[in-house]
Amino acid sequence: MKRPLCWISLGCFFAAVVFGYLYPADGWISPASALLGLLGLFFLLWGRTRPISLFFLSASFMLLFCLAFGYFHAAPARSLAGQNATLSGTVLETGNASFLLGGETEKGQSIKVQVWCSADMVPDRYQQFSGTVALSEITSTDRFDSENYYRSQDVWLQGRLLSGSFSGKASFSLRTWPGRLNDFLCQKIRSSLPVKYSGLVCAAILGNRSYLPDGQYELFRQLGISHLLAVSGMHLTLLSGLFSLIIGRFLRKSRAKTILFMAFVLFYMLLTGMRPSIARAGMMLLLSCVAQLILRRPDPPVSLSTAVLVMILYHPFLAVHAGFQFSICSTIGVQILAGPLSQKLLSLKKAPASQGFSYLIRSCCTALCGYACAAPLTVLYDSCLIPMSIPANLCLSPLFTLFLAVSAGLVLFCAVPVLGSVFAFGVRLFGGLFLGAANCLGRIGPKPIFGSGPALLIAVVCFSAVIGYGAFQPTFRHFAAAICLAVSVSCAAVSTQAIIENRQIHCYTVAFDKKLLQIFSYGGHAIVIGHLSAQPQIEQAALELQRERVQTIDALILLPSGGNPRVSLSELTGHFSVSAVAFSSADNLSTQAAESLAGIPAYDFDGLCLTFWQNNRIHLDGEGAVSLCIGSKKLLILPADCAILYEEEPCWDLAITCWDVPPPVSADALLCARHFWGTENQNPNSYLLPYGKGVRFRLSAG
Repeated sequence: MKRPLCWISLGCFFAAVVFGYLYPADGWISPASALLGLLGLFFLLWGRTRPISLFFLSASFMLLFCLAFGYFHAAPARSLAGQNATLSGTVLETGNASFLLGGETEKGQSIKVQVWCSADMVPDRYQQFSGTVALSEITSTDRFDSENYYRSQDVWLQGRLLSGSFSGKASFSLRTWPGRLNDFLCQKIRSSLPVKYSGLVCAAILGNRSYLPDGQYELFRQLGISHLLAVSGMHLTLLSGLFSLIIGRFLRKSRAKTILFMAFVLFYMLLTGMRPSIARAGMMLLLSCVAQLILRRPDPPVSLSTAVLVMILYHPFLAVHAGFQFSICSTIGVQILAGPLSQKLLSLKKAPASQGFSYLIRSCCTALCGYACAAPLTVLYDSCLIPMSIPANLCLSPLFTLFLAVSAGLVLFCAVPVLGSVFAFGVRLFGGLFLGAANCLGRIGPKPIFGSGPALLIAVVCFSAVIGYGAFQPTFRHFAAAICLAVSVSCAAVSTQAIIENRQIHCYTVAFDKKLLQIFSYGGHAIVIGHLSAQPQIEQAALELQRERVQTIDALILLPSGGNPRVSLSELTGHFSVSAVAFSSADNLSTQAAESLAGIPAYDFDGLCLTFWQNNRIHLDGEGAVSLCIGSKKLLILPADCAILYEEEPCWDLAITCWDVPPPVSADALLCARHFWGTENQNPNSYLLPYGKGVRFRLSAG
């Protein structure tokens, strides 16, 4: 049996993913583990399917391991939920109205807590904190959102800051020195380069995106090359290769060079924060070095399997970390599938291929296979497909490689006057060429394709399966049959979903602090209800409308902005046909906002009734409250207080509310824009609605 470690790693990873998505429910683990174990023994005794038996046996073991991990490691921290705890510790990370605290309770229990506070209370990194925090479990309205991210970082609790104080920065320690060095290098780079380039260097070399301009990040996402900003195998391979060339000038012994190479890889992993993607890449490089030391040939599938197995045994919740999953899938495509596929394509040509043509084929296969393996996750998490990803990777990767090389030189010699200036000039040159080419591709290339529901995911999975099948299937006839089967399955999925979607109303709700946004779409039409008083809300609304393939906004209802000047709405009115807009006469419309609404029938709130596309009506009153009927459902929006969706029966099934205003009734389920407003009314079904993150659900239109 070839590569048994691959089957063991696959079984463990599968079990860890299932455990991570279903946690904290654990009653199913014991029977599932027993069933998998019995299946493994059955296939082992059968004797002809040993890989499958290894898969089931390793999955059974991993489930039991995850159960023990949750009981001994996660449960002690989760037991503190619902308490007001006095904590002291160090601020590890800072964010938008929040910070990550690594500290201890009064009883000496070590925990990490994501603490929410007002924007003016956010401390500096590595400051000391002492105070009282209202603790609750990390939750999320979206199973692919912050909950799994925080759990993979060993953060089990969130907290609302009740009282506390911050003092000077913590003393130097082994725990904080990589982050301190990272911050120091970022400051040096920012002082030697304009913001346009310094943020890109900090993100690409040091893994610090705090200084990256929003416009650049959106450009990377539009082109499908945001993986270039995630420090991973490509970055580590290039930088370690440069380091190997340098030390090769001074060392002759290969064993000494290999040991120094391994030390550099470990140092860079620590410097960039040991994120899952860089940890996976670094571990694969270290395993390759170990293979060289013991005179063995490195094997990418075994190296990847070993790295994945070690990491999920260290922390099983890494299996549900989106970045880790993207890293694994991209590595499978680039290092395992691209080589065989390019060889098969080159073998179709009878005459020997030229070196340039061979390089082009290998580059295209690398980009195609990497994209094919990562595309299902992109659709699963972001509900979009990016057609420009493959040509953008082919065109921009060489420029980005040159940019990485000179950026690495700048990081090393930023404090040296002459060399620092030389490398800074190189960063401006190659960074300017790279950003210019990226902007050009962004203007001429097709936009991302948005889609909700399983049809797009099924189509992409079929496409990825065909690419993987083609890499290992030698006959062209079988490959053509696989393409026809994939096209048939994709067409059936898309047509079936289209029929179903014509009978459903897509509902989307998102909270921006106290500002709410509601979108209801059906058959290419939509109504948009929200404050829309800031650009992030407007951009999020446009993104969701694109995802649901909306052409016409039947009603754009602007809830009172509280006296703040209303920004331009051209992102909505310029890209969608708007039939009517309603806003309060007390709103302060800026010149840009008035221009963006020109030519659209406008109504005031007082006594207003707008007709919805399903012969229902939207009722508004002067205070900005909105009442809307959709089939058997009724939506009531109280601006800056709460939005409640309920049925005609007395039972309320969903409520979205801010943390400081109680709802008018007791709801069965609550999606809080921040923490729940009081422990005396604590609802066991309440969930956190993260800042700027939404929840989607569907209603029958009948």
